[in-house]
Amino acid sequence: MFKSLRILMVLGLIALAGSGCFDSGSDDGDSSSAIDFGDNDPGRVVALGDSITEGVCVPDGPPYPARLADLSGKQVINQGLCGERSGEAASRIGSVLKRYQPGYIVIFYGANDAIFALSPESVANNLRNMCNAAIANKTVPLLATCLPMYDRYSFANATVLSYNPLIRELGKELGVKVIDLEKEFGNERSFLQSDGLHPSDAGNQVIALAVNDRIPKK
Repeated sequence: MFKSLRILMVLGLIALAGSGCFDSGSDDGDSSSAIDFGDNDPGRVVALGDSITEGVCVPDGPPYPARLADLSGKQVINQGLCGERSGEAASRIGSVLKRYQPGYIVIFYGANDAIFALSPESVANNLRNMCNAAIANKTVPLLATCLPMYDRYSFANATVLSYNPLIRELGKELGVKVIDLEKEFGNERSFLQSDGLHPSDAGNQVIALAVNDRIPKK
């Protein structure tokens, strides 16, 4: 589905989408029947991330994992932690995989790394370690690119967006699907709250729809 069409659909039908009755109609994922999940549950998704994922620190409607559960029909476990950086996530992903045994794990980091000016190479290495941990566990990793930053966080925008080319390349390198949220958000400022960092109600819906598109439905 074209990004511009998704923007129009989300902005025009946000109330319907929030009820779980709206579907983007797009599924470019492979059939789950062809995937070896080992002892993991293909009906379970873990959303690993920072405050953007957790949705508690600066809320504006349900965070994207709750919306993803409605859209996908899968159990979605929110493992976002406010303030977490990719290196910290790389240290805890093993325990998360062991505890929940998910069929899929969404890996969505970069905002806090950029605020602290972590190098793109360091972030890519942390993301690579997380993807490899998931693959070794027979959990399917899904990598998300970073959102743009505005206003009080505009100082970190160039840094956070410098991560995205490496995230896309990492997806190609490892054969991991990339959820390109930078492209999904584009220049639509209304998808972020007034703080310029956390997604708005509409932004959370865009994220949920984009992630849902990358999860096989059969």
